[in-house]
Amino acid sequence: MSRRGLILFIANSAIWGLPFWLTKVILTELSPSLIVFLRAGIAAAILAPPTWRSGALKKALSQWPWVLLFALAQIAIPWWLTGTAQKYLESSFTGLLMTAIPIIGLFFAFVAGEPQLFTKRASAGLAIGICGVVLLVGLDGIQTHLNWGAISLVLIATSGFAYAPRVVAKHLQEVPSLGAVALTVIMTAGIWSVPAAFSLPKHFPRPSIIIAVLVIGVVCTALAFWNFFELIKEIGPTKSTYLAFTNPMVAVLVGIVFAHEPLTLGLACSFPLIITGTYLSISARSRQSAT
Repeated sequence: MSRRGLILFIANSAIWGLPFWLTKVILTELSPSLIVFLRAGIAAAILAPPTWRSGALKKALSQWPWVLLFALAQIAIPWWLTGTAQKYLESSFTGLLMTAIPIIGLFFAFVAGEPQLFTKRASAGLAIGICGVVLLVGLDGIQTHLNWGAISLVLIATSGFAYAPRVVAKHLQEVPSLGAVALTVIMTAGIWSVPAAFSLPKHFPRPSIIIAVLVIGVVCTALAFWNFFELIKEIGPTKSTYLAFTNPMVAVLVGIVFAHEPLTLGLACSFPLIITGTYLSISARSRQSAT
């Protein structure tokens, strides 16, 4: 992995570890559909004017069907699914469950005829990561009453998260990143505008909720998705899915430190396995890129 790719990867890992906690906070007063609309709408308000003036948004519009597919797979559907699931799941648990994304991502790579990604080192890392996910769900399922419907929603969302980078790599490489991100959030805000209108809160949100909404819209969406597009173009779609291993690490730390969520046996046992799996998988691809 190049130095630029590593910097982009670390940045996305940190930024995208925050939304799990922020969403949990915002859900205390706002609905999942309204959260998706506000998150996308704030990012659209920031990105649309400059990208239109620069011509980047116009270039993205020329590829609007692929941008729409990316929006549906990466944002519009998964954000609502995970937001709904987080009504019943801790943010740290939800974050670690996202480590299923690389597993599905490798499945897509296999279907697309990319067997070169399945090196011994990468396969070992993936297997260790899978063990971490199994321990997470299994141990916490024994200790507490898990909502399996909510878990299913998260796993469905992971399929979209795993597929979306392939859309960028195959069809949006020539589209300016900011233009593609701007159109993506504009489309998402449009899709969720009507459901959001029917789920407005009865009372004006507290200042802490407003701040959380602004952070998740500006930092975790507008900035993060520009970074994400650049990352995909730098290291490829399959490697980028390994954010699903590192984002949850941040989500767990934030959940425990700031949200005072419990450090369960499942979290404690799965955490080191997932870190090890991440290291082996990413380093395997780094060596392969260098040869």
